[in-house]
Amino acid sequence: MKPEDSISLDQLDPIRNHALKALKVAGALGCFPTPVSDVMAAARLTLSNEDVLNDGFLARIRKKVSDAGGALKRALTKVWGVIDVTARLVYIDKSVLVVKQTFLKLHEVAHAILPWQQKIYAVVEDCEKTLAPEISEQFDREANAFASEVLFQLDAFTHEAADHPVGLKTPLNLSKRYGASLYSTIRRYVSTNHRSCAVLVLDPPELKTGDGFVCNLRRVIASPSFESLVGHVEWAETVTPDDAIGEFVPIGRKMSRPRSLRIMNADNVAFDCVAEAFTQTYHVFILIHSVGAAARVVGF
Repeated sequence: MKPEDSISLDQLDPIRNHALKALKVAGALGCFPTPVSDVMAAARLTLSNEDVLNDGFLARIRKKVSDAGGALKRALTKVWGVIDVTARLVYIDKSVLVVKQTFLKLHEVAHAILPWQQKIYAVVEDCEKTLAPEISEQFDREANAFASEVLFQLDAFTHEAADHPVGLKTPLNLSKRYGASLYSTIRRYVSTNHRSCAVLVLDPPELKTGDGFVCNLRRVIASPSFESLVGHVEWAETVTPDDAIGEFVPIGRKMSRPRSLRIMNADNVAFDCVAEAFTQTYHVFILIHSVGAAARVVGF
């Protein structure tokens, strides 16, 4: 399972302040989905219409930075986006999914306007790994947090989601309104939820002989109240049809209906919950919610 890195509240506060300022300056506060082009324009950034992120272009811009004595932050894998902070130019790989392009653009805005970031690098290259939740570098975690705050209009998404029944249908429906990927929306839905819930993110099932399959657990995201109520859970690293969790993995369909699930924390305290699942091909999301009081204590 990949580690779940996050931003502390102390680190998040100034990022939220700059996200609010960016939305206000762009006249985008309360506009759904967030008009990313207006946010970029207000930040004095120009998005290149050219699809130029090839080896030749990258070699030229890297040489330009080197010749000028500037600092370059290189991507870890295939380059998805580049921001030339000095020229205020942003380049995006047009082959990337549109919803990921949206997040990527806001990630680049963060590099350009967060005061403690904007003078570090002359050029920043970004890729799939720098946009991933488990990225270890503070620089990119801050940019991801900024992008999420702008995309979900700070607390607007959280307040709107709270007015709907708890369940996967809520983030699935709201993802369209906020112009966000399903992954980002489900992650935001759980991590900011005032109710006790958690989502297990699994890799797509690897089908085995017969009706068998194996899913690897990618990461777990839990709401603060889930962590407070349930505590630490030793989730299995792999899931099969024979597991309680595995019974929820939808095979040949997109969703599995909500039904009962009993989970056990590391202290052997059992909780009765409701679980349901959804897949958009790239991941399987198992949402655990409606957590009841401890059903039993084992070993006493």
